Amino acid sequence: MRKDYYLSEAEKKFFYNNGYLGPFTLMEPDEMTSLFEEVRMDLLDTRNAPFPKSKLNYDRHLDIPALNQIINNPKITHRVSSILGPNVLSWRTEWFPKYPGDEGTDWHQAESFVEFEGTEKLFPTAEEELKEYDQGRPWELTAWIAMAEATKENGCLKVMPGTHRTWFFDEKKNIKFEPENFNKKTIDTGEKAGFYGYDYDKLKLDPTWKPDESKAVHMVMKPGQFCIFTSRCMHGSNPNRTKDQTRMGWATRFVPTHVKVYDGQKSFHHFGEELPLDRYSTVLVLGEDHYHHNKVRPPMEVVATTSA
Repeated sequence: MRKDYYLSEAEKKFFYNNGYLGPFTLMEPDEMTSLFEEVRMDLLDTRNAPFPKSKLNYDRHLDIPALNQIINNPKITHRVSSILGPNVLSWRTEWFPKYPGDEGTDWHQAESFVEFEGTEKLFPTAEEELKEYDQGRPWELTAWIAMAEATKENGCLKVMPGTHRTWFFDEKKNIKFEPENFNKKTIDTGEKAGFYGYDYDKLKLDPTWKPDESKAVHMVMKPGQFCIFTSRCMHGSNPNRTKDQTRMGWATRFVPTHVKVYDGQKSFHHFGEELPLDRYSTVLVLGEDHYHHNKVRPPMEVVATTSA
């Protein structure tokens, strides 16, 4: 039985050239389907959630053991560590459902996660590592996990290889949240596409620029599979054209320990909500934290063992 899941040199080269990698298998489809059915019920109880009054269900790995185990699974952490280095924090998890008839998600890029109506969430501090980013090495990674089947028809994630080396958008420009426009914007193909109530077109560095859809890679995945990408790599999705399939993705986000998370902030804004950070913490999923920039907790199972 394989004991580690670190990337090969060929896999790392592919990632540095393209900005993404996968899909990989975290668990078998029937196992993920069963786990997700249980987790869906757990999500309804927000008493111990980091943001109990929020509708977004961010960071539920901090109070739901099954999700905490996923972000600490070596099939994910070893691969992430191959890119980010030996010391890794989980800094956010979030849900991406796409219901039948939902619009596609506009192409977009991110790195410091300003998120349109606030300040930067991530602040890298290691100058030596920052010098390597022009070679394709990022200081943030997302592992996008398919909780249900993700197909072209129901709007699977899509990426644009190699775009992590060039900024096409100004992620630090704030734009207005307009939820009333969800599912109303039509693009050149005649299909609906937007960004959950934000207009990402307003962040284009060149308002006339259009992506070449023929170069897009569609990340078709079975339940229990995941892919890894840097959010600098342009990504999005097509509409859910099905009548009875819900695409459900769970984005788990990671940074090396030298990155400051929500530095000096007591709350942040997203999708019209203010989320206070008093219950929030990063999780050390691999290695050691030599920087002590952030509020850090160990994986949930370690906490349970220590307190026994």
